[in-house]
Amino acid sequence: MKEKNKIPAVFKEDLQKLLQSINEMEPIEKGERLCKVCSKVISLENIQLIIPRQANTFDFICDSPVCVEEYNRKKEIKK
Repeated sequence: MKEKNKIPAVFKEDLQKLLQSINEMEPIEKGERLCKVCSKVISLENIQLIIPRQANTFDFICDSPVCVEEYNRKKEIKK
């Protein structure tokens, strides 16, 4: 069974360090990452969720309550 790393929360002051460690800081600074739900450009100011995917890739959810709810709803359906 593949072991998953779970990161329950990251403090805002640690966000840049986390993004650098997963090689996502530069793409976010360049506006290359989009919210998985609404396609809004992800920034350091609006990032709410980082979802690990296969092969060291990640999905991102912006801080819109609608997007967070939609992601959580879809996650529940998949269970």
